[in-house]
Amino acid sequence: KIKTLMNQRGFTLFELLIDVGIVGLILLTLGLSLINLLYGRVKVRAISEVLSNARLIEQQLSDAARHAEGINVGASTFNSDPGVLSLNMENAQVDPTIFSLSSDNGILQVSEAGTQDVSITTNNVQVTNLVFHNLTGSGDMGVIQVEYTLQANNPANLIYYDYVASFQTTLRIPLD
Repeated sequence: KIKTLMNQRGFTLFELLIDVGIVGLILLTLGLSLINLLYGRVKVRAISEVLSNARLIEQQLSDAARHAEGINVGASTFNSDPGVLSLNMENAQVDPTIFSLSSDNGILQVSEAGTQDVSITTNNVQVTNLVFHNLTGSGDMGVIQVEYTLQANNPANLIYYDYVASFQTTLRIPLD
């Protein structure tokens, strides 16, 4: 009887510990991969929010430039942050159209014909730099270069929410 018990094969304690260790490493690797995947999704969301707001800004500025008939140089602030751009518009109901920040490092907003400011950017980003450069020379076109930097809001200061991007565009505006 003793001989038959000795011939039966089973797992030794050492083999069992090695198997548990291998399973543990596999589970740890899968867990870390899942965490990285989730953080990656958060980062992609922050990047997407910044780029989406940049497109909104580009569309608003381009649309205003298409319907402008001049630059109100006296009411604009050029070559400093935060800048202000005031455009004389063809339509008196939206004249003047003014682009500005709600505060330094704030939300980009537009005001038409002195009405209440309307936010262009969302609360999920902030404009940390807004500079308008008047590059207008002699001729029949006004040229305004716009530089702005958008940063994803990150109140908890977590690295996977960090995303900052700078953009530049040029507006061509007919002069009176």
